Amino acid sequence: MGNRVKGRIKKKSIKAASHSGWNLERKVSRMGKKQKKGHSGVDATFIGRTRCLKKLGLSLKDFRRLCILKGIYPREPRGRFPGNKKGQVYYHLKDVKAIAHEPLLEKFHEFKAYMKKVRKAAGRDERDEARRLDAHAPQYTLHHLVRERYPRFFDAMNDLDDALALVHLFAALPSERRIKAGVTKKAREMVAAWGAYVAATSSVTKSFVSVKGVYLEANVSGCDVRWIVPHSFTQNLPTDVDYRVMLTFFEFYDTLLGFVLFKLYNDMGIRYPLVSDSTDAKIKDEGRSPTDVLKMLRRRAADTGGIGDVVSQAAAGETAADVDLPDKKTKKKANKLLKTLGTALHAIDDSASDDGASEDEEDAAPVGAPLRAALDSLHEEDEKAHLPAFSLDEDA
Repeated sequence: MGNRVKGRIKKKSIKAASHSGWNLERKVSRMGKKQKKGHSGVDATFIGRTRCLKKLGLSLKDFRRLCILKGIYPREPRGRFPGNKKGQVYYHLKDVKAIAHEPLLEKFHEFKAYMKKVRKAAGRDERDEARRLDAHAPQYTLHHLVRERYPRFFDAMNDLDDALALVHLFAALPSERRIKAGVTKKAREMVAAWGAYVAATSSVTKSFVSVKGVYLEANVSGCDVRWIVPHSFTQNLPTDVDYRVMLTFFEFYDTLLGFVLFKLYNDMGIRYPLVSDSTDAKIKDEGRSPTDVLKMLRRRAADTGGIGDVVSQAAAGETAADVDLPDKKTKKKANKLLKTLGTALHAIDDSASDDGASEDEEDAAPVGAPLRAALDSLHEEDEKAHLPAFSLDEDA
């Protein structure tokens, strides 16, 4: 037993810590609470993609789609990686929490359960049940995402470059593989509507023709918007491109452009979306469609001497109901005059000069930007879309 005396308290070793005799409350007050592993720092801020899928209960395909629609992208941690694991995809914890509260997430879960029922009915060869389920498929819209990501119209205009470039690309692609005919048709309608507005308001300021296509720049609502229009050649779809991701971007940009075009045409006093065929009952009762109004604006531009005057009148408060459509004789004369818009605009300049226009009118700014060669190459595609196409003249 050594030199130890019975009944005497054994002295603590010098190696023992000075706080070994403290109670728990004193340790917490002096030294703080001990942090568990993975609950602070980089480990708690970023989360891997595999954990995200388990947390949200989504497949990788639906997770990518939801991130694109929501505008969430992977982030690379600064300094060290969580768990010292390099080469993985990480997302910020705040972004994952935002996705967890997204209404679309519930729609994705509903669609997953719906597809299970459809496959079950198809496996049993129950065609009537499959048709009934097809009529009750879950539907969703992206309007709340557009309002969330772009709270102001100015923000949407600043982010319109990629949307216009992608929509023009889909308008030039053939309907093959994953690209359906409805997607191509919708893209061409939006391209024609955007081109009609830009040409009618003389917003195009710059152009550049390259191997990839025609680069255009327009000043719309005080914002410079740039996009590229592919050449009208036969396009071959490469096999190494993920068209599923492109279609997801197109789905969001379709909604975004719908909001923007509605605002722009509404400021002109024209209803949007434009209708190329007046078969709807409401349109028949009104007797005219927004497309007819745009065609009429072009005809009135030829009669009055400039597109800018007509657009300014429309912006001043003249709506579609205030405009009188021309009769058959006037239509025939206008069609003869407007076989080529360039000839018509030259005729307007000649008539204005014969009437003895003043020097102040000659020194005024041109109605259209110097883009006649670039926009005339796209005139044929706009005519095929059954929507009005405007060609700008440098001398107009």
